[in-house]
Amino acid sequence: MPQTSNSTDNTNVKVWDLTVRVFHWLLALNIVVMLVSAKLENFDVHITAGKVIVTLLLIRIVWGFVGSSNARFSALIFRPKAYLDYIRKLPARSPGYSVAHSPIGALAVILIVVGIAVQAATGLIAADVDGLIEGPFAYYVTYELSRFASDIHLSHIDWLITLIVVHIAANLFYYFYKRDNLIKPMVTGQRSIPNENLQDVPRLASPWKGLWVAVIVAAIMVWVFVQYG
Repeated sequence: MPQTSNSTDNTNVKVWDLTVRVFHWLLALNIVVMLVSAKLENFDVHITAGKVIVTLLLIRIVWGFVGSSNARFSALIFRPKAYLDYIRKLPARSPGYSVAHSPIGALAVILIVVGIAVQAATGLIAADVDGLIEGPFAYYVTYELSRFASDIHLSHIDWLITLIVVHIAANLFYYFYKRDNLIKPMVTGQRSIPNENLQDVPRLASPWKGLWVAVIVAAIMVWVFVQYG
């Protein structure tokens, strides 16, 4: 049940399920590990982090169909008017009070996930010129395709970093300018929203459901990597 906050006009409600929050922070951690390991040329760690990221993305894809209402892909789609209304209200120095994703926030999620997916997919089959450093599935594709994937993997990283920096900057903008802390709900799962918006509170799936999805997907990917990677 929602808990009433100190403000008589707001109520603390759960807006992010445990699966989404764990996915978010594990993904962020492994992206950092992947970037640092590549810089240090520790490709064993780099490839391991890449495998974890692929597994996390697959868990998130499944959760996008069976998870909480605001975690589903349908929740990331807005009508054009919603984007225009959001942009028009953006200069106001007050919280936007989107219960979950705002239209622009949803678009950012899509771009970042797609960007990470491209980076991970190309990394799986990439190989250097000498074939000394290869992705786990490079053996199953032609040398030409592997080199093409490697070129994309290397050139695409700047775009991905740019998307992540913009994402962080947007959160800081909301925190300092809009007076809306978007980071805390991704840690605690709770957010204080106006009582007039309580009808928009998402239906959250059980943590046990998320655990089963994670375990099954992870088990399948471990088997795939052991057998073929």
